[in-house]
Amino acid sequence: MIILRVVYFTDNGKKVADKLSEKFYIEAKPQEVTLSDWTKDCFDMHLPVVFIGSTGIAVRAIAPFITSKLKDSPVIVIDELGQNVIPILSGHYGGANELARLLATVLGANPIITTATDINNVFAVDVFAKKNGLLITDKTLIKKVSAKALKGEELDINQTDDEIIIEGLKLIPKRLILGIGCKKGKTFEELKAFVNSFYGDDELEKSLYAIASIDVKSEEVGLVKLAEFYGVPFVTFSSEELEKVQGEFDESSFVKDKVGTGNVCERSAILLAGDDGSIIRKKVAKDGVTLAAAMRNSVYLVW
Repeated sequence: MIILRVVYFTDNGKKVADKLSEKFYIEAKPQEVTLSDWTKDCFDMHLPVVFIGSTGIAVRAIAPFITSKLKDSPVIVIDELGQNVIPILSGHYGGANELARLLATVLGANPIITTATDINNVFAVDVFAKKNGLLITDKTLIKKVSAKALKGEELDINQTDDEIIIEGLKLIPKRLILGIGCKKGKTFEELKAFVNSFYGDDELEKSLYAIASIDVKSEEVGLVKLAEFYGVPFVTFSSEELEKVQGEFDESSFVKDKVGTGNVCERSAILLAGDDGSIIRKKVAKDGVTLAAAMRNSVYLVW
């Protein structure tokens, strides 16, 4: 499930938004909210932003809220006839380029990708880091790595269990996995408040690899938004997969009757952590939300 914040300005723009709503979960800008306030909220939530209109409108709207290529919302512009899809911010780490291609496929439009590493089909270290759940310790060195890759030069890469160094840029594996179960309709705010009672945002920014749950929660808006906020994958498993996980878990017969397994948070966290992963926080529950944490030890890189 992909959540898009969308704003349009004409009847034709609304038609484009309606077409996108057939494949994506759309949250359109309310008429009573100013464009500036709406854009700020999108960036505060780290949600993908789609402007259906001119690039100029989008640039002026987002300009006050741009802070970091590793934190900014992915921003995409689509013309009001749905002919061109243009990622203009956070193309790599935020995923705007990839998302633009998905939107273009749905609309039958042209994805206008301008990022040098993409159009030349060469290694992009920030894409590599995002794909593998790696913390980029110095964003200023991304340009250095990209420049060498674009020249076709061999990259100097050193890897240990604790870090990957590419041309001096240190990448550290994020290892924390949060397994979360919840009642239907729990809001992003409720879920984040519960998570923050155990982990601060600064800690999660540096260490959180993914959020895990059961597949019946794959379109739970609050959970999807939580993963988007922290910029991590939201991974779900079937009840059959969760039931096969070996170990001692705090089981609930009520939950098992509802979803087919008696423990979602612990089982999903340890399953995603892998065979040598370990539970570091047992199940805690409050107001219809359960949380557990696991640590992934082995890191298998996808190049």
